[in-house]
Amino acid sequence: MKEINVIEKYYDELAARYDEKAKSPELNGQYLNEAKKIFQRYNLQKGSILDVGCGTGLLSDLLEGDFEYTGIDVSARMLQYASQRGYKPIHQTIEGALPEIENQSYDFVVSLGALLFVEDIQASLKYIKRIALKAIVLSLDCVTDELIQASSMTIYDHSKVEILNALEDYLILGWTKTSQNISVNTRMIYRTPI
Repeated sequence: MKEINVIEKYYDELAARYDEKAKSPELNGQYLNEAKKIFQRYNLQKGSILDVGCGTGLLSDLLEGDFEYTGIDVSARMLQYASQRGYKPIHQTIEGALPEIENQSYDFVVSLGALLFVEDIQASLKYIKRIALKAIVLSLDCVTDELIQASSMTIYDHSKVEILNALEDYLILGWTKTSQNISVNTRMIYRTPI
């Protein structure tokens, strides 16, 4: 619980500057652009989206189409910004919220840059697969020892977890931890539930 409070406090304090930081050339947040490209490649233009670790709801600015957004986030302040973008907020941890969501209740489940905070990735992926009706888009960061040492929060490397039946599964330079200039590779995954 103490770790959750650290994460919540960090992102509550960052919320007002989050969009600017996420879009900055220094951060080089390519995983956001890759998610947009995946939606475009598969002509995904309409439906309900569960944004897991939604932050300020920046995803809604990137995607073109008619989507209804629901966002899970541990930070109340981040969710305030997401709500201003039309998100229905779920103020809870990822691990606490996912088990409570009904089967096939969202067309798309998206999680970008958030699953590194989840300890039990297998359970979270099981819930994500159960919740998604049409497709799943995930980014899994390659968490190195250098990144772990530079982080003020507990993070986990799930980059090697097996994702069966993925239609796309590839590695990109996902983002840069600007304070230490650490480049982070990110695994992008697109999967349909079946």
